[in-house]
Amino acid sequence: MDDGAQGFRFGGTLHPWGTRFDALVPDHAGDGYASRELACGEAFGFRTTYVELTAPRPNRPVTVAAYEIADVLAPKEAFARLVIGLGQPDKISREEVGPGPHASNVVALHAVWKRPGHDVSVSLYGAPRPSEFGDGIGKLYLSWSDLDAAAAPFLAPWSIENEAIAQASATATPSIFTVRYPIFDPDYPTPSRQARVLNTPELFETPADAAKRLGTRAFALWSDPGGGWYLSHGRDTIRLGTRRSATVQVLDIKPARGSGFAGIEAGSWTVRDVHGSRTIADAAAAIRRVPGLRIERVTGHDA
Repeated sequence: MDDGAQGFRFGGTLHPWGTRFDALVPDHAGDGYASRELACGEAFGFRTTYVELTAPRPNRPVTVAAYEIADVLAPKEAFARLVIGLGQPDKISREEVGPGPHASNVVALHAVWKRPGHDVSVSLYGAPRPSEFGDGIGKLYLSWSDLDAAAAPFLAPWSIENEAIAQASATATPSIFTVRYPIFDPDYPTPSRQARVLNTPELFETPADAAKRLGTRAFALWSDPGGGWYLSHGRDTIRLGTRRSATVQVLDIKPARGSGFAGIEAGSWTVRDVHGSRTIADAAAAIRRVPGLRIERVTGHDA
């Protein structure tokens, strides 16, 4: 059975961990979470129908390869083979599956094997599940869990830019706007630097002094000496005008089932306030004066 410590197999090749998603899927559209199902006939000694490769971004490493096990053997036999090859799982759960047309939607057995730097897991269905590649009895997941190694190639340049933003912020004169809603939950753990550079590399850490001044209910628009513009709240800062933040959305979501809200979004950076917020309107007016941005008004109802 394959050892996932070195990487994942696809197309008859062992691709080492660290292989970027766009190196294998160059035609992927978009720059957010990346996923693609690709025909794949074999993995871990099983006949498979396809593999689904996923990554936090197209220009980030593949972190999960999920292989659909072909419907050529019983799920019990597939699980037995995994136990022979990997030993008893570290975690296992089962669910009773009754007869009926929806049995293929139920995961009858899920098991996880923990390994240094990677995990192997399997989800076996209550009945064969169809796909465009053929019927499958379950999915076998190979996951890269070494966050430090995955982030290492991207951390240094992000940290340098983060430091430059911190230095510029120290002498900035920001326009500060206060909202009624907490922008973020201070009790919710702040993402690690490794998680940031993999998932939201356009977001930087708001410098400590600025974060203290803004707290949880204020945000700021400010510029650096070189003419760069930024939005900051007490946790995250984004540079405006980049590929991910050239468009700023101003949200006007009217009450319906929900109470509605107003907000501003730039890439992954976001703030919200009550519907009809004067603060959001004032901030949007200030952002419109920043050169080179596209301002997009988004309306709707809070369903």
